[in-house]
Amino acid sequence: MIQRTLAKYGADAHGEYSNPMLTIENGRIICRETWTAATRLQSGDIDAREWLMLPGFIDIHIHGGAGYNIMAATRQSPDPLLKVADHLSSHGVTSFLATTVTAPWENLQQTMDVVQTVMKETPSTGAGLLGCHLEGPYINPKKKGAQPEAFIRLPNADEFLEKTEGNLNVVKIVTLAPEMEGAENLLRALTTLGIVPSIGHTDASFAQIERAVALGARHVTHCFNAMTGLGSREPGVVGAAMSIPELTAELIWDNIHVHPASCRALIEAKGPEGVLFISDGIPGAGMPDGYSFSLGDIPVTVQGGAARLPDGVLAGSLLTLDRAFENAGIFSLSNRSRMASYNPAKALGLRKGLLTPGWDADFTLMDSTGTVQSSFVMGREVYRRD
Repeated sequence: MIQRTLAKYGADAHGEYSNPMLTIENGRIICRETWTAATRLQSGDIDAREWLMLPGFIDIHIHGGAGYNIMAATRQSPDPLLKVADHLSSHGVTSFLATTVTAPWENLQQTMDVVQTVMKETPSTGAGLLGCHLEGPYINPKKKGAQPEAFIRLPNADEFLEKTEGNLNVVKIVTLAPEMEGAENLLRALTTLGIVPSIGHTDASFAQIERAVALGARHVTHCFNAMTGLGSREPGVVGAAMSIPELTAELIWDNIHVHPASCRALIEAKGPEGVLFISDGIPGAGMPDGYSFSLGDIPVTVQGGAARLPDGVLAGSLLTLDRAFENAGIFSLSNRSRMASYNPAKALGLRKGLLTPGWDADFTLMDSTGTVQSSFVMGREVYRRD
């Protein structure tokens, strides 16, 4: 079936387009043209001529939302994961990585199992599931943030291979602290397997990050947060993220985790091609003040637009990527689309994130207020606001 979608304006990492019209067949974009006043609507066309068309956002770091925790899903009851997928699609996200927190291996294995099951199916609604991002357990306790210290482990390549047996195909990113004993062997193993090693929850020095990059590290988890900062004589992880071109940097642009001036500084230092937006969203995203839940065994409360542990430490974010896109409004639509869609797709080797023939028909439609009206995965509408 061939479908056309018409919009008032469009943007992706390659540019901005007036009156774009996409033609879609079998889930792929086969043509992008410019519609005119003479263009006749056909049966099945989607008329979004008052709205903005963007490639669907890709959230590669998301733990939950709308009151649901991804790690609560099981093969027998995958509903929490599916509910998070629905929540994401209402905010313009068309694909995502189910992200874990440090936990006992049996809990991590359960999450990988349910991701494996859901990926074999095609849910009728919600963002598409791309796999898992394991945030831990191989991190540094000194920079644990909201991660439960009791389950943090020293990096161990043999253990990782044993515990992920049968699920390696769904593991796309692993966050680890490269300064910890055993990290070098794990970096080598992840690189050989084609899994993205991401530097995070780390007390590493600049020199240790340079060594990790030489071993295959290519990514930085929520830059600025839970890592060594930029100093005049010790650039730390933040300095490495800013200055080493091989590294792409995740950024939580919620104006809480990172000051907007620091967000701008990171993007100016690396260029938009080196930064990607994440939500780091947790079950409290989309929930009112006073809502309480737990991450592992740690209680978290939503208050004043932020989620915090009892000691006041930030515990993930309440951000959604449509808000990150709006918060970054000082940058062009094209550059924001690059950071929200194209860069995460490129990091995972996907043909998503562009409004270009031959690429997956994953896109979202927004009105003039920045409110998501519809989201499409492989040309199929998975969310409609009305």
